[in-house]
Amino acid sequence: MNILFIHQNFPGQFKSLAPALVQHGHQVVAMTMHKTETREWQGVRLVPYTASRGTTPNVHPWVADFETKVIRGEACFRAALTMKAQGYKPDVIIAHHGWGESLFLREVWPDAKLGIYCEFFYHPQGAESVLTPSLPPPTLAKRAACA
Repeated sequence: MNILFIHQNFPGQFKSLAPALVQHGHQVVAMTMHKTETREWQGVRLVPYTASRGTTPNVHPWVADFETKVIRGEACFRAALTMKAQGYKPDVIIAHHGWGESLFLREVWPDAKLGIYCEFFYHPQGAESVLTPSLPPPTLAKRAACA
């Protein structure tokens, strides 16, 4: 089976699962924004991708996070189109949804099964600060998004 992992910092949460799938005879590929000199990790073929631009200066703060995720999703989408043009077709895509990379993949491979690793649970207060204490407290935009 062709299995595609998507994570900006691969292997991330997939550090045990991806090599285990390789050991079971699956063809495993990972798309990542992580800069690496190697093109393979524990039998997993690595496909790097990069964003073509950064976020818009002075964008409205309520859409800044969304814009970042759309930019990452576009970068992953463009890399996926290149992979498709080269003949790659995954049976299963496993993606971390938190960074936006999986937003447009169904447009490239509509027949692939899409598994989303749902790690984050958003609350108006506290969820992000528990995972990353250095983040600032929730803003009005975050509270409004939960309304």
